[in-house]
Amino acid sequence: MNFAFNEEQRSLGETVGQLLSDFPALTAPDLSREQDDDAWNALAELGLFSLLVPEENDGVGLSLVDVALSVEALGAGLASPLVASTLIATELVKRFGTDAQKDALFGPLATGELKVAIAYTERGKGTDPEKLACAISGGCLSGTKIAVAGADAADRLLVVARNNDQASLAFVETGAAGVTVRQQDDLDPSAALCEVAFDGVEIAADALLGGGASDAPVNALLDLAATVYSGLTIGIANRMLETTVEYAKTREQFGKAIGSFQSIKHRCADMAVLVEAGRATSYFAFWNCAEDSAERAQTASAAKAYCADIARDACNEAIQIHGGMGFTWEMALHRYLRRAKVLESAFGNPAWHYRRVHAEAVAGREADATACRDAA
Repeated sequence: MNFAFNEEQRSLGETVGQLLSDFPALTAPDLSREQDDDAWNALAELGLFSLLVPEENDGVGLSLVDVALSVEALGAGLASPLVASTLIATELVKRFGTDAQKDALFGPLATGELKVAIAYTERGKGTDPEKLACAISGGCLSGTKIAVAGADAADRLLVVARNNDQASLAFVETGAAGVTVRQQDDLDPSAALCEVAFDGVEIAADALLGGGASDAPVNALLDLAATVYSGLTIGIANRMLETTVEYAKTREQFGKAIGSFQSIKHRCADMAVLVEAGRATSYFAFWNCAEDSAERAQTASAAKAYCADIARDACNEAIQIHGGMGFTWEMALHRYLRRAKVLESAFGNPAWHYRRVHAEAVAGREADATACRDAA
């Protein structure tokens, strides 16, 4: 069995990375969003948003594994989180959408005309879907979501809400009556985190993903988002590794490149080991999500938590090895650390996901023990 990416998958990831490099404002020192629209249009022209759309719906019909390296490139290039959210929404429509929803959404999703932001987090409610207070009652949605990345630029919101005591996903137009979007002050303004309030917003039956018949779409959302965000964060970690190694080759001290000093070599080597370990964890989560395996939740949470830790540590190491320059605004290393911290907290922080991994592992062991007893 071949666990390596094929040439087409590697080429796609490299192409996305090269395209984003044409928009230097994405990674420039200033926390600007001026090139977000241009980068989005370029990615749409490239066909990124059609990759996960099935062939029968005029898409390319690729799987999550096929786009794993592209997601990593999005993280390294600090592309707007709205890009990742739209890809996640596309995969959810593919898996759970009704025929009518697929016919209505796949066309504009594939061309990049439809931008989708995911409204999940609520203030003080944690990550568990059953604890969320935003609810649909009498056909109307009420509640408030926070940290909704790109909501001010999105065409639609994919909202997690309680509906008849069940967690459901509902598509809501950002311009609908009763929807209020307010930008939030945050560590990374370029991530465009917003607070979105819903005041009696009418929700038609066809707005509920899959008809709202089960909570499976919400569970899948959490796993898909955790997996995709692990790819984004490991992309940041790898960019910090490459930037630091290149700096160590050229920065001289005492007449020698600092990369020749043993202590710097060890720190760069440690970063490289962590990045490769994180990649393996992330890629395994992509595979489990693509296959919808029984280990999907466990591997998604493991990847989200582990890669977030690695990205944060890699950013900190990069700043330290750059010395005094690393703390200056002009080096722009702060951009990566800011984004890594925002991604770390989205869709569950590392502590929550580590607890989930433990719970899934314990449940698996108990199931195996029960099966052995029954067999005996």
